[in-house]
Order: sequence, then C-alpha cells, then structure tokens
Amino acid sequence: QKLAQMITEVVHQRDVSRTLIKDKVNSARSFEWLQLMRMYFNPKEENMLQKLTICMADATFFYGFEYLGIADKLVQTPLTDRCFLTLTQALHMRLGANPFGPAGT
Repeated sequence: QKLAQMITEVVHQRDVSRTLIKDKVNSARSFEWLQLMRMYFNPKEENMLQKLTICMADATFFYGFEYLGIADKLVQTPLTDRCFLTLTQALHMRLGANPFGPAGT
C-alpha cells in the first residue's frame, strides 16, 4: 500500500516536471511554478519547527511535524492541485474551506 502511494506521488511529480518543461517555465516568479506546493528546508534555522517551510502561491506555512503517515490517495490530478491551492489560500487568509464534490470529499 505504501509503495503504491509513493509511486503515485512520483508519477505526479514527473507529470508536473514535464508540464513545467513543456510550458518553458524558467522563472521562480512564474505563476505556473508558484501555484505548486513547494517545500523549502533551511538547515541554518535555529527553531526546529521552522526549518521546513511549505509554500503555495503566496501562502507560507511552517511544517510542524503533523505527518500522520501516507494517506490513501487514488490519484493526484490537476483538479486535486487546484483544490490544494484553494485550501492553502483559504488557510493563508485565516478562512475555512470545505471541499465538496461527487467523490464525497
């Protein structure tokens, strides 16, 4: 199960990389890059809870070791990415968010 989830994630990363190359994204300021969930590690940061930063568009969060294991995930599609973008922007603005759709999410 864990191996299947890791493969799903790697395939998604491959697809995203191919899209960035195809679209000739060559700037860290490009929205095509900024809209993706990115992780930045700062080993010089003293505070352990602030060493890893998660960014998506203009939202920035510190990773607080809330990892609960590899969650079940069927696929990750461009729609899934847009949902993550919407949810992170809502959290960034200190608003709530509720994904809703035919899949029961």
